[in-house]
Amino acid sequence: MLTLILKEIKFFFLSPIGYIIFGSYWTLNSLILIVFENEFNLFENYFLDFNIYFRITPWILLFMIPAIVMRSFSEEFQSGTIDLIISKPISLIKIIWSKFFGNFFLFLTSILPSIFYLIYLSQFSTFGSEVNWRLIIGNYFGLILLGSTFICICLPISIIFKNQISIFVTSTFFCFLFFFLFNQLAKYTISDSIYQIIINLGGYEHYSRLISGVISIKDIAYFFGLDILLIGISLIFLNNSKLK
Repeated sequence: MLTLILKEIKFFFLSPIGYIIFGSYWTLNSLILIVFENEFNLFENYFLDFNIYFRITPWILLFMIPAIVMRSFSEEFQSGTIDLIISKPISLIKIIWSKFFGNFFLFLTSILPSIFYLIYLSQFSTFGSEVNWRLIIGNYFGLILLGSTFICICLPISIIFKNQISIFVTSTFFCFLFFFLFNQLAKYTISDSIYQIIINLGGYEHYSRLISGVISIKDIAYFFGLDILLIGISLIFLNNSKLK
C-alpha cells in the first residue's frame, strides 16, 4: 500500500502538470492575498485577519483538487497498469485508500507554504492585533477536512471517466454542488426546521463553523462519514470496472 502511495506522489511530481498546478495555485493565492487591492488582501484590513485565507481557499480548491486527482485512475486505465495493480495481492479497498492518501499528501503539500503567510503576517502584528494561533490551528483542521472530502468526491469520478478533461470538469462541478448548492437552496425555504436540514446537508455550513473556531463533533463526523461513504462508492465503481 505504501508503494502505491509513493507511486502516486512520484508520478505527480514527475509530470510538468504537477508543477503547473502548484505554481498556479500559489501565484493566484499571492496575488489575491498580498498583491492586488481587494477585500481579501491581508494588509487591507486594520485588524490582522488570517481567516480571510480560509474563506478564499475553498474557491481555489474547487479547481486545484480536481486537477490533482483527475489522473489518479484515468492514467492507470489508459496505460493498462490498472490490470497489473489489481492482479497483485492487494485488495481493491487498499488501492483506493492508496490513491486517497497519495492525493491527500499532495493537498497537504499545497497548503503547507501558507505557513509563510502566517510568519510574514505576524511580523506586522501589534499588541492589539496579535495572531490568534489557536483559531488558526482550528481553521487548518477545517480546511484539511474539506480538502479530504473534495478528494473523495473526485476519486469515483476518476474511475468512471477515462478522459482527464471530463474528470476535471465533472469533479469541479460536483465539488461546487457539495459546497455551495445546499447553502443556496436553503435560502428559498420559509421553514426554519427545513432550512436547518437543507443547509446541514452541504459542506459550506459545517466548514464555516469549523473555521469560526467552533469545533463540533457533529461537523467532524459529517466530513468523516461522507468520506467513508464516497470511498465505498469508489470501491463499487472500481469493482464494476474490474468485472468488465
